[in-house]
Amino acid sequence: MFTALFQIAKNTFRESLREPIFLLVLLSALSMIGLFPLFTMFVFRAQDKLVIDSGMATTMIFGWVISVLIASYAISREIDNGTALLLLSKPVQRPVFIVAKILGILSAATVFWFLCALATLVSLRIAADQFRIDFTLMGLYFGAIVLGFVIAGIHNYVTRSSFPMTTVLSLLVLFPLLAIFAHFKPYNEEQPGLALYVIPALILILYSVWAMASLATALSTRLNLVSNLLLCSVIFMVGLMSDYLLGRHAREPWYDSAPKGKETLWMTSYRFAPTEMAAVGKWQQPEIVDAGEDFVVWSDQERPTALPTLGKTPAGLWKDGQGWKNELNDLDGKALHMARYDLDNQSWQVMRIAQERLSVAPGATGLEAAYDAYAFRRSNNHPRVPVGGNYANPIPDGGSYLASALYACIPNWQLFWMADALAAQKKIPTAYVVYGAAYVVVMNALLMLLAVALFWEREVGKQVLT
Repeated sequence: MFTALFQIAKNTFRESLREPIFLLVLLSALSMIGLFPLFTMFVFRAQDKLVIDSGMATTMIFGWVISVLIASYAISREIDNGTALLLLSKPVQRPVFIVAKILGILSAATVFWFLCALATLVSLRIAADQFRIDFTLMGLYFGAIVLGFVIAGIHNYVTRSSFPMTTVLSLLVLFPLLAIFAHFKPYNEEQPGLALYVIPALILILYSVWAMASLATALSTRLNLVSNLLLCSVIFMVGLMSDYLLGRHAREPWYDSAPKGKETLWMTSYRFAPTEMAAVGKWQQPEIVDAGEDFVVWSDQERPTALPTLGKTPAGLWKDGQGWKNELNDLDGKALHMARYDLDNQSWQVMRIAQERLSVAPGATGLEAAYDAYAFRRSNNHPRVPVGGNYANPIPDGGSYLASALYACIPNWQLFWMADALAAQKKIPTAYVVYGAAYVVVMNALLMLLAVALFWEREVGKQVLT
């Protein structure tokens, strides 16, 4: 099984590199990335951002295009011309066939990303100076592309081998050498080197290309090139806007009382008037409960005792007792009251945070019947501003289950786009890259299962092979 898996994956990889469209898309991407430094003359102190944004966008979009094209050529075309039937008539199981195809396509997409990533680093080095472009390095950049074509042409003339594949393999040798030369090449008596801090962002772009390649391969088992390209385009656009289209409607439940747990505790509030019997608009911006110098204690009693004054060092003087706990998880029941200590006034602000309507005096009307409602949520990510709830039921809406399902199923390409973080001169944590790798591995595994399911009963000839 593993021999068949390796051989089919290797042949798929080679056939992908032999496709003229692969070389055409690669040449277009490399040419565009190499020309981006020319446009830096029209910006001021933002040449790095222009090249990084443009290079990463080109790699992502062209990588998506090449993934769809080679997936359609590798799957749907082989089904149409009978190659798949020939392979499946041998002792090759369908899951092995489709998984091997995906691995071969992912390998070809990785080659495309690798060359575009090196091109982006070299292009960024060419535009290192705000007012001058390193035309020598730019000439070497395009010279390497031309040399790759020359080598492939000579090799094709002598051996009659594949011109596109030889060109790609030549570039795989020439571009790393060019990148090494660019890294150590001095410029204006300085040695700027390559912007290696961009590499984590480029790796995340690779993850997005892998995800799109697996998705395109799964869809190509049932769709032809045009249909596959159209559907992948829709998924790509929806994925780019998923935070707006789906994320703001996804499930994000809020609770009447502070839930126990280890994640960050967020709180929002809204002052309800008796006239607000329909769903209200936005609540207050969520804030972290124990942020900054706030000292917070909790009580699960209906009528907790008064709190002592703790001076300027409440954390050092506080002792749990009389129904109040410093740690929410130490409470026996549900938290009913929360108290914050004001260091400036050395006084407590006690708030009822559950069943807040009980704080309204019986028979009160108008403004006297208004009360402050609090809602809580635990999350390591900043929650969105909640909406909904009314005077009788002061709990925000939790969101839509359908939106949550779609939000989880459709890849969120914004998770792989770190250009904004680089523009803000923020370092991309290694942990984020590792989590991204885990995310894309799980996604690819699910897409492989989808591809196997779609291909299981797919007719590849005049009979259905199982």
